[in-house]
Amino acid sequence: MKKLLLFAACFAATGAYAQYEEGFEDYTAGDYICVESDLFDIWPGGTEGSEWDSQVDDSLAHEGVNSLKIEAENVTGGPMDVLLNVGKSEGNWSLDWEMLIPTGYSAYFNVQGTDVAGAGTDSWQCNFFAATDGTAAADGPWGVAEPTAVPHDEWFNVRFVVDLDQDLFKMWIDGEEVFQAAYNGNFSSINFYALGDGQTLGLYYLDSFTLAESDVVLVNVEEAAAQAFGFHPNPTNGQLRLSGVQSQTTLVVLDLMGREVLSESLDAGQQSVQLDLPEGVYLIGTDDQKNLRKLVIRR
Repeated sequence: MKKLLLFAACFAATGAYAQYEEGFEDYTAGDYICVESDLFDIWPGGTEGSEWDSQVDDSLAHEGVNSLKIEAENVTGGPMDVLLNVGKSEGNWSLDWEMLIPTGYSAYFNVQGTDVAGAGTDSWQCNFFAATDGTAAADGPWGVAEPTAVPHDEWFNVRFVVDLDQDLFKMWIDGEEVFQAAYNGNFSSINFYALGDGQTLGLYYLDSFTLAESDVVLVNVEEAAAQAFGFHPNPTNGQLRLSGVQSQTTLVVLDLMGREVLSESLDAGQQSVQLDLPEGVYLIGTDDQKNLRKLVIRR
């Protein structure tokens, strides 16, 4: 039987009213979280209690003895793929958690704006990649954030404030702002996918989640520079839907070493393209290689 969430707790750290808190202390190491908790679900198409699911772990913890372990089986990612439910369509919300990436590993998660994960143009509001060298990057339909950094072998805080009334959101790592941008859709879930950087395995731990009403007011947003075109979904099986292709241009895909692996001519108004590429993480953009964005291919 799934354990009920802890709702309506007083969140003293911000003076806000918490919707839930989760530190995994009510579970036993080895428990599959999507089987045991109402807070987590499998990515659509996966199976609870299988290799898609994430297990509670007692080898590391931010507080107490347990955390949630996200681990890839190969460098192309997966199959572990779980969703932390948020389920908000209005209001101003703050979501915090603690995260640890061991040395030699990488990590990935994304923010979902649709209630059915991966369905529609508003699904991937933010992708966050952390590489093995400590560098990290966030991107989304709003553009690409300035590079940031994360530590290894120590816990660090991740925080999102999503103001659905103003359609804005902001991200912090250990109190340092990563970006502020426009937000489209609902604040539906966070997708923790066991994806590495294409060269090393994805492995990271999660603990101390809190979702609360936010008292942070997001103002004075400078909109990100317009991209040459938009695309979704991301990750994709190779089929991309395009938007904003206003003139004939050349689409290029690079590997993470900056080597061109694919070039495709796009016509003005073109709305889709098929990329025949192996599973992995790539950079995608136009042939001037400005405003490159990360693209994940998974089958």
